[in-house]
Amino acid sequence: MVNPLPFMGHQGQGSPGHEGMSQMGLGMAIAASMVVLTMFQQFLFSHFGGYLERCLRKLVSSMDPYVQIRFTEDSTDGGGPKNYEAYAAIETYLSSKCSAQAPRLKANSVRDINAPVLCVDDGEGVSDEFNGVTVWWHLGREKDQGDIYRGSRRNRNRYYALTFRKKNREIVVGEYVRHVMEEGKAVAASHRQLKLYSNSSSEHGAYWNYIMDFDHPAKFETLAMEKEKKEEIIDDLIRFSTGREYYKRIGKPWKRGYLLYGPPGTGKSTMIAAMANLLSYDVYDLELTAVLSNAALKRLLNRIPCNSILVIEDIDCSSKITNQREMTNQDEEKTVKILEKVTLSGLLNCIDGLFSANDGGRLMVFTTNNVEALDSALVRRGRMDKHIQMTYCGFEAFRILAKNYLRIEEHELFGRIEELLKESSVTPADVAETLIERRGKAEDCGREYYLNKLIRVLEENCETKKSINREMLEKKGKGELENGECK
Repeated sequence: MVNPLPFMGHQGQGSPGHEGMSQMGLGMAIAASMVVLTMFQQFLFSHFGGYLERCLRKLVSSMDPYVQIRFTEDSTDGGGPKNYEAYAAIETYLSSKCSAQAPRLKANSVRDINAPVLCVDDGEGVSDEFNGVTVWWHLGREKDQGDIYRGSRRNRNRYYALTFRKKNREIVVGEYVRHVMEEGKAVAASHRQLKLYSNSSSEHGAYWNYIMDFDHPAKFETLAMEKEKKEEIIDDLIRFSTGREYYKRIGKPWKRGYLLYGPPGTGKSTMIAAMANLLSYDVYDLELTAVLSNAALKRLLNRIPCNSILVIEDIDCSSKITNQREMTNQDEEKTVKILEKVTLSGLLNCIDGLFSANDGGRLMVFTTNNVEALDSALVRRGRMDKHIQMTYCGFEAFRILAKNYLRIEEHELFGRIEELLKESSVTPADVAETLIERRGKAEDCGREYYLNKLIRVLEENCETKKSINREMLEKKGKGELENGECK
């Protein structure tokens, strides 16, 4: 009988060739099955992988009895300055309550405090108890973000992770987190060190850099200014700092702008330091020439936390920003627009536009030696709400300086000094430099020595003013003056 399948051979025959062919067919079938199975798995994963992953995540989450909340340090995720405020409040709270539990701590030294402030170190965790509920805190760092840099250093945000049981969600979210924020801010406010920040820019963005602890000794009590004027400024500052609810009720952003103007040496920077010490506000010194664009300026202002002072000194020196929007090319007799890094409209929008209402409690202080050089749109009320003229030294200001430097409140030479101050134009800085002691206590040379020295300075200043006035009158008589100024 002829075999209908000759290639399979006869059953029962043990031919080596036939057996090899059978094994080869089996291998090919297994390989084909694997290919089909792989393609089937890829098809299922591409179409149902996301759904299966979500289901698996929900299943694991439902079985996990814990919940975690993360508080990041920085605001690169768009959270704004409130991110850092929450992080700082948590760090202060844990430092005062729970840092003794951590096996590894970091010590932050604070000036004028003998014992260092202990904080939880990276990777460590502590527990806390609130109304019978136990929670756990952990300090960690996010993974490298590759494309985000601050200067030459890679930006890896730190974060505090709060873990608690699901059954305690209501009390932790509703009460405990608010308790931590309020307690942390209260502790920080009671013995915080003021800080000074300045801005810097790079191709990757604009940032605030910590410069140093702000230890300026200036106070309103020692500020050389008329008493009535000082009391008016102090009252205005306190009403602003405590006026959150008032500003909210009247529908106005909780911010206030100050313009300090006057000749150099009249105490504008000292006034800013006194403001910071009075309100316990950190100082953010903004250098406009270092800002690369309007967007970078908005980013910087968005990163200033509540209850801070934004300072822009000598704003009249940034003429292209503050008083010049276009320029006429005299050679070609046509008007061309100036390509500026920060435009006037961008600056105005940041200090008094919709963007300015992003966060409240900011005090903005501008200084200038030449108020006439500023654009009228910049100095109007609403942007620079209160204008304070810093004048030459008067007799009342001199009395404060005499008390500060010589520890005297009355002297027989005060009458002569008062007469000369009415006729002279000297700044408080000039008077202070004259009164400052060079060899220890005032008794070393005698108080009369410094007062007589000041009288000589004032007399010279008066003679100089008279000489200048005589020259101007002579020129005016000869027709060399036009509109009160030399041609």
